[in-house]
Amino acid sequence: MSTTTAPASSGLAALTGKVIMGFVGTWVIALMAANLVPVLIAAMVQDLGVDIATAGALATGMTAGSALAMFVTTRFIAHADRPKLGRIGLVAMILGYGIAAALLTTPAVMGGLMLGGIGAGIMIATGTAAASSTQNPDRTVTTVMVINRVGATALLALAPLFHNDLRSVLIVITALGVLGLILAGGLPNLPGFPAQSSATSTASAHGAVTTSAPTTTERAITTTAIVLAISMCLWSLTEDMVYSMTSVLATQAGISPETSGMLLAGKVGGGLIGALLAPLALRWLGRSWSLVIIIAISTVTKFIMITSGSAVAYGTSIIVWGVMYGAILVLVTGLAAVMDVTGRVGVIVSGFYLAGVAFGPLIGGQLVGTLSPLQYALVVTAPSVVFGAALFIISRSRRKFEDGNTTAVAIAQSPAPAAARD
Repeated sequence: MSTTTAPASSGLAALTGKVIMGFVGTWVIALMAANLVPVLIAAMVQDLGVDIATAGALATGMTAGSALAMFVTTRFIAHADRPKLGRIGLVAMILGYGIAAALLTTPAVMGGLMLGGIGAGIMIATGTAAASSTQNPDRTVTTVMVINRVGATALLALAPLFHNDLRSVLIVITALGVLGLILAGGLPNLPGFPAQSSATSTASAHGAVTTSAPTTTERAITTTAIVLAISMCLWSLTEDMVYSMTSVLATQAGISPETSGMLLAGKVGGGLIGALLAPLALRWLGRSWSLVIIIAISTVTKFIMITSGSAVAYGTSIIVWGVMYGAILVLVTGLAAVMDVTGRVGVIVSGFYLAGVAFGPLIGGQLVGTLSPLQYALVVTAPSVVFGAALFIISRSRRKFEDGNTTAVAIAQSPAPAAARD
């Protein structure tokens, strides 16, 4: 895959306040809704009278709907008017959660969660693609993830005030969607397409990244991108196989439900620390070695959480695991954003990530009761070796991938060996 490097003045968006608010109105709000899934599950059990397995299946359907929407959106995301597309997703989210809140019946909640999940998927897709159209995708991703972690921590801290009231939770998500409609206009489009603003068009005329035909964007889905996407899916699958089973693992370590809840909040807060540390690791170590070291630490902490019967070991490991999770998410999402200025690689990688998140709890619930702690630990840690190796090779394949903090790769017409460096 041959590449050209877009200069900073190529029409790619700077990370201004308006642009940041555009990401908040779409990408961040969609992620914050996803962060409320544990609260939604508890509220459905309480107010709908369904069992935990049914509530989990409904939540899985919502996340799977998001992943499906992202895969569909990938086909036209490069050409799309992203603020308009983001608002379409927001409307779907508002209608889905709003109808569910108004009717509060099991069929209405089921359909509403699916529609809301599809809307959230569209929002994540537009935000992910838009990150590639900024002058520094790594910085954009870090900013979005930090804001998301702050918002998620605040929401989870306020969650006890809802008293597991399903209608209240759904109304909060709906209100976030309404706020997003106001903010979404700041999302940047890809320079060179009619959907861009007049200001971007002027900049594009003086050296923008352009795509001569739709077939050019098809070349963004390279073997490297597919390997990254599949690796990300396996990683998120195993991560959620652990995250969704923390109540079981905490009990195994002799930890009370109250303390377990506090540790989960600490894990989310750790993700914020990881998101803040990731840019430093990228600058000091490069992406490849940063990911290898962080994934190794994450893998060890998961293994300890599952196999140790010690409350101290479990508590320490889950906090460190949260820090590593936040750092990995920033570094990998940034890598995907840098790989292709059209944003298609970023969207498909994020879609595979969500697919893993969707099915992790289902698979984990089936296996955690049938395997021994050691066997379960091996199942969820072995894929990390593949994940780390794949990311190391991909990051080292191009200087732009390894160093980051630069513009995204402009996909050219003719492919070149994957080992070629910028």
